[in-house]
Amino acid sequence: MPLPSGLPRPLVLGLSFPLVVLNLWVFASLYRAFEGIASTFILAGVIALILNLPVRLLQRRLGLGRSWAIGLVVGLFLALAGLIAATLLPLLVVRFLAFTQVLPEWISATAQQLDAVSGRASYLGVPIEVSEIIEGLAAGLTAQLEGLLLNIPAFITGSLGNFFSLFFLFVLTIFFLIYGGDFVRNCLTSWLPGDNGVKVLAVLRRNFNSYIFNQLILAAVLMAVLTPTLWLLRAPFPILSGVSIGLMGFIPFGAILGILLFSVLFMLKSFWLGLRIFAVLIVVDQVIENVLPPRLLGKLTGLNPIVILFSVMVGATLASFYGVITAVPIAATVKSLLLDSAEPPSSSA
Repeated sequence: MPLPSGLPRPLVLGLSFPLVVLNLWVFASLYRAFEGIASTFILAGVIALILNLPVRLLQRRLGLGRSWAIGLVVGLFLALAGLIAATLLPLLVVRFLAFTQVLPEWISATAQQLDAVSGRASYLGVPIEVSEIIEGLAAGLTAQLEGLLLNIPAFITGSLGNFFSLFFLFVLTIFFLIYGGDFVRNCLTSWLPGDNGVKVLAVLRRNFNSYIFNQLILAAVLMAVLTPTLWLLRAPFPILSGVSIGLMGFIPFGAILGILLFSVLFMLKSFWLGLRIFAVLIVVDQVIENVLPPRLLGKLTGLNPIVILFSVMVGATLASFYGVITAVPIAATVKSLLLDSAEPPSSSA
């Protein structure tokens, strides 16, 4: 039976809210039940979106057929991935292991310095006991860091820990590159009435392409600029720190979080060094994010920064890391569709 038309807007919104919450709960439950398969599909889709950008560029600029463009881009991608795995990755792993060895020494030295401050304060009649607090914080930080470091390989690989999963990811990526656009278009046009499917596809494609393209540029520029900046500031492990902050920059607000994290860790070695690094990197990060179009995410997606942060938090809650990297374009798509549906239909004279 068709729904009655002309329902009051508050009633429509009131009925929509529980349905949206129910759908989100069902999605989160299904994702946790099939997390390995879902994460592989999402990762393959993201890689296909990234590779589709140079594929389309080759088609437009050089006039190559899509099959030839896909073969060339995939070959270059595999060669680049192999080069990084053979050169940069071992260097990062070595520096990473060295960092885990010196960090407990930094924590111990900081605890001794604070103990000395506590002793001087007690001598002056000011009761400050920080030794137990510092020891507890140091033990907790060390345990958290060790747990994080041990979980990083499993976090990165996820369900891709064996050859079959890697092969499955590769096949899925090629499938999405070749048939993904037609597959999504056919699904949307069959599920949604009229030309709504084409409109949703256009909005999805625009938001995902813009978001991924600009976040890739931002991450690359951050790595290229912050690494030499850290070296000039005489920061420990500049390559590891610069690359890590740059990779975190792919996520909204991730660069600021990475700068804060490494600055606090460097403060354990030298408070003034960590403070100087934090001040300089924050300025550099803000300059980069304002040189690459001002208010990058807000202008590309039409979202307020608060909405972006909320979307990222919801995505992390529903689908962990993969929810984080897809939350912003999905939120932008939802906003665009809601705005389009709220516009009154144009009346012909």
